[in-house]
Amino acid sequence: MDDAKKKAVIFTVAVTQFTMPFMFSAVGITLPVMGREFGASGLDLSLVESVYIGSVAALLLPLGRLADMHGRQPMFRLGILLFSIFTMLIGFAHNIETVIGLRMVQGMVGGMGIATNMALLTNSVPAHERGKAMGWAVAAVYLGLSAGPYVGGLVTSHLGWRSLYFLGMIPLGISYYVARRNLNGKFRASDEKFDYPGSAVIALSVAAIVFGGTSLSAGWFGPVALITGLLGVALFIYMQDKAEFPLVELTLFKERRDFSDAALVQFINYAGTFGIVFLFSLYMQCVKGFTPHDAGLVLVIQPVVQAVLSPLCGRLADKFSPRLLALLGMLACTVGTIMGAMVTDQTSLHYLYVMFVVLGVGFALFSSPNMIILMSSVPPSRYGFASAISGGLRTLGMVFSMVIIAIFISTIMGSAPVSPESAAEYLNVMRFSLASLAALCGIAVLISIRSLLKKQRVAKNDLCVQSAGNSKEG
Repeated sequence: MDDAKKKAVIFTVAVTQFTMPFMFSAVGITLPVMGREFGASGLDLSLVESVYIGSVAALLLPLGRLADMHGRQPMFRLGILLFSIFTMLIGFAHNIETVIGLRMVQGMVGGMGIATNMALLTNSVPAHERGKAMGWAVAAVYLGLSAGPYVGGLVTSHLGWRSLYFLGMIPLGISYYVARRNLNGKFRASDEKFDYPGSAVIALSVAAIVFGGTSLSAGWFGPVALITGLLGVALFIYMQDKAEFPLVELTLFKERRDFSDAALVQFINYAGTFGIVFLFSLYMQCVKGFTPHDAGLVLVIQPVVQAVLSPLCGRLADKFSPRLLALLGMLACTVGTIMGAMVTDQTSLHYLYVMFVVLGVGFALFSSPNMIILMSSVPPSRYGFASAISGGLRTLGMVFSMVIIAIFISTIMGSAPVSPESAAEYLNVMRFSLASLAALCGIAVLISIRSLLKKQRVAKNDLCVQSAGNSKEG
């Protein structure tokens, strides 16, 4: 691929990586205004967010497999185009039911881009430049997440909530135009058969896990859905082991330990850290008495630090061991989470600043290098699968993080609201939740250390073999 097309791939992936998280985080700000206009219930508004993330997660594996079979470039282009269209249509919705339905479809087509973006980047950028490119892509994600609430609030306040969806069309349209001009691959036929039964089982199972995990406080439905989803995943693994054309090649996990370790560590990283923003948003407003605006200014420190440092950490991964950088990132994330577990109602703002900077540095050091390890551990024919696995594990890690927090909230606080009056109980929730999340991060550190030491042993053995061969030749 020539230099112009390579830059076009990096640009369109980065724009997509920015816009989809931006639309996700910005929508939360619009929900109260949207709810008042439509007379929507709290459950309706929660579905606006959960159906999106659920439909994305449910279809990532099937979409990644289809992209590997029939073409990643056309799948990526089609995903951007459809995501743009359904984003615009939400702005014309006349009731909350329409919004929920369109958000579900938006998540489905959004999965087409998420399942292929890292695969395209890996396939288009030379190995010695891959870290830099992934650094920009990761930075774009966190710029989108951090800009979403602020820009969404600004647009909603001055132009109305519908304008946010219309404005979202601009970067998506630019991205599609660039992709259309430079990614001109077409859908192709494949001799491989698609695993429809496995796709149905994993899609329904992941959806059950997402909706169950985010509904643990809604009576019996949450736990039953969560358990059903986990049992469905077990059934899926059994089916894949027997399938002639499996959706997931289990041998990739068994024979490529670099891939399985990187995938597991990615899941744990998100499981161990995603809930921190949720916990501290409530802490700063209900315990410290901050306004939502002031709390947001503190919370934005972490994603801004990560967005600024991710391109640099990506370039470092091109020159130094990505395993070492990912390990240092997990260590920093673990330290930041432990710092969070030690917070009290008397903790100073400066302590919180340092904690969020440490977390931001940790995420920046971890994200791009670990993605390089994951994507480089599979053959090019399975880049779509690896990209989908990465996106799926991120989503499931987020849900798992919130499940842990929900368990402690329900056992310590019950149905009591989080308020200044229940600050003592909520601090206990934070302490136990963050201690558990820090323990998860510690497990990821141990896995990363094992992977690094194994790689060093392999490199040392290869060097010894090479030296012995040179001696014989001499």
